[in-house]
Amino acid sequence: MAAYGAATSLKNTIQRILQSSRISLVSHSPLILLPAYLEMNHLQRILLLLDETSCSKIRTKVNALDELIKEAVWEFEDLLESHVLHQILPQLESERDNLSFSVDLQSLQHRVDCFVQMVKMMEEEYFIEMGNMAEEEGEPISSRIDFGGIKSKMVGLSHEFQEATDVLLEGKDYSIIGMAGIGKTTLAKHIFEDPSIRGQFEFRAWVRVGRKCEPNELLRCILAQVDPNAYQMLTQGDDDDEEELDGLLKEKLKHKKCLIVLDDVWEGQATDRLPSCLREKQIGGSVQFLLTSRKQIVFEEGGFRRMRLLNAQESKELLGEKVFGEEGFPIQLEELGEKIARKCEGLPLMIVMVAELLSKANKTPKFWIEVLVKQYSSVFVDAYNQISESNPAQ
Repeated sequence: MAAYGAATSLKNTIQRILQSSRISLVSHSPLILLPAYLEMNHLQRILLLLDETSCSKIRTKVNALDELIKEAVWEFEDLLESHVLHQILPQLESERDNLSFSVDLQSLQHRVDCFVQMVKMMEEEYFIEMGNMAEEEGEPISSRIDFGGIKSKMVGLSHEFQEATDVLLEGKDYSIIGMAGIGKTTLAKHIFEDPSIRGQFEFRAWVRVGRKCEPNELLRCILAQVDPNAYQMLTQGDDDDEEELDGLLKEKLKHKKCLIVLDDVWEGQATDRLPSCLREKQIGGSVQFLLTSRKQIVFEEGGFRRMRLLNAQESKELLGEKVFGEEGFPIQLEELGEKIARKCEGLPLMIVMVAELLSKANKTPKFWIEVLVKQYSSVFVDAYNQISESNPAQ
């Protein structure tokens, strides 16, 4: 939810202005900003209501509104920062050794009132659209079972990788939990393709569950991978009887070991979304699950890992590798690259998107400095937009 992040950013900016030991606010200036801060709190509560709606709902209009709200909040934050900076700069340029800077926000009173009123109207429209969301149709099997290969380097996740692999090799299930873009799927792909895992399991199946995946569809996705001969039949038909598919899968996996990856599970307990033969593990062989989810979905017996953000060094390493390859940053761009990586706030997917955009642009200190100092650089805006498009329900 881009608007949620924008609201958080504006709240942090207001807090910095109100709590700064070097900014002395004139007269009633703190009270002028208070309505905007409180409205951001209310906005965040409204936006979080989306998580309580069914994940099978079509969210196109809601996502479009989310984008509009984000832009409005960003514009106001830019206005506020520019207003404060405009008053501070002349004091910085004076000959006095300033310990604090006087700032008057009185002239912003009307702009704050208009901003708060506009956000209230957009919140109301957002709330109405949430209630009008229609059910989406299912996806074709071919898109759900498309593994896509390993396209991103696994940076800073060696401990998480080893822990998950050890648990699976012990015969237990495992869940990888964390926010969108933090690297859950990348980690799962490296585990899925690891030689020790490939050697342990006679069958492996990858299913991107997403917001809507019925048991019947899940069965067909798994069968299409463990039985290549049935692929055409299963991908073309959609009226298969669940009990019949249940029986086919039992027979195919009988006395076999199989790892099933359930990628991007959205709601409910993991076992509630499984067909009966998998939920009760009535295969006669050994079926294990590796699950990724943004929510706290774990198996009763097994391990789980809540993914962490990358630290500064890991972020720098990933950005350098994606832009320049194994050799990393050239000397003249190393410091700038480290600062750009930090602005990605440890989110691997954001770093990868920014790296792709930097790779296509001028690799000069001048351009990279512009990326750093501009409040909303097109590199970061475009990267966030691409993330939103690839994760439309986030």
